[in-house]
Amino acid sequence: MKKLAIVSSAALLFAGSAAAQSLSDTASSLTQGWSGSATLGASSATGNSESSSISGSIRLGKTVGKWEHLVFGTVFKGSSSIVVEERDETGAVVIDDSTGFPVRNIVTGDDSDRIALGYQPKYYWRERTYFFGILDWETDEPANIDSSTRQVIGIGHKFYNNETGFFSGEAGFGNKNLDQVFGESIDGGIGYLGLNFVRRFNDTATFNADLRADFGDNTFTEIGLGLAFKVAEGMALKISHFTRNNSDITDAGNPLSSSGDSVTSLNLVFDI
Repeated sequence: MKKLAIVSSAALLFAGSAAAQSLSDTASSLTQGWSGSATLGASSATGNSESSSISGSIRLGKTVGKWEHLVFGTVFKGSSSIVVEERDETGAVVIDDSTGFPVRNIVTGDDSDRIALGYQPKYYWRERTYFFGILDWETDEPANIDSSTRQVIGIGHKFYNNETGFFSGEAGFGNKNLDQVFGESIDGGIGYLGLNFVRRFNDTATFNADLRADFGDNTFTEIGLGLAFKVAEGMALKISHFTRNNSDITDAGNPLSSSGDSVTSLNLVFDI
């Protein structure tokens, strides 16, 4: 019986070790082979007014046979504090009776608070033609977006891809769920269009232009432009500009509410 117990314990120990090794190998295969880039930018101002902002993004890709997997994320947060003069119902500046000076208040708020995450698998049916899916989520309360999710499937094609750059286009359809901070939710089918253009001028300068759009009850378009200059091995300085337009989600109670946003930023880009 003692020998049987020893053998059984050894077998269990071996099985446990084998299972742990299998899990370790699976985790390693899932995490290895990914590459891409990350960007980071920040600003801060203090004194008569205070403001700060931080922006960052990450884009990683992995190819396994005919499959290509892309994961991406973006964050843009900005806040500011300013001193404003208090006014009465007629619009006149309120004067403090004890000091004779205008009554002033400090107003603090978020200029932007956007976080976005997404995953896009691609299956190459032919060398330059592929089927794809998109699953993504974002929130941006200053833009009146509490939560927005999309599920899209479609087909894409790389019109050319060589050492000077590439140009690809995608078209598809799917579903979108958008919960507003103020206002009713928007749910329904959408059509999707995406374009991506990259031009490498030389070993140090690269230009990119991107377009993505949803068409449905809520029409969304985003145009992004970027110019990157390599400053060191694995690092570049990038000037970026993007314009976003989202119909039917303006906040009627906010006099500054707009269906469009534009951001220009200067970021460091790191190869991963």
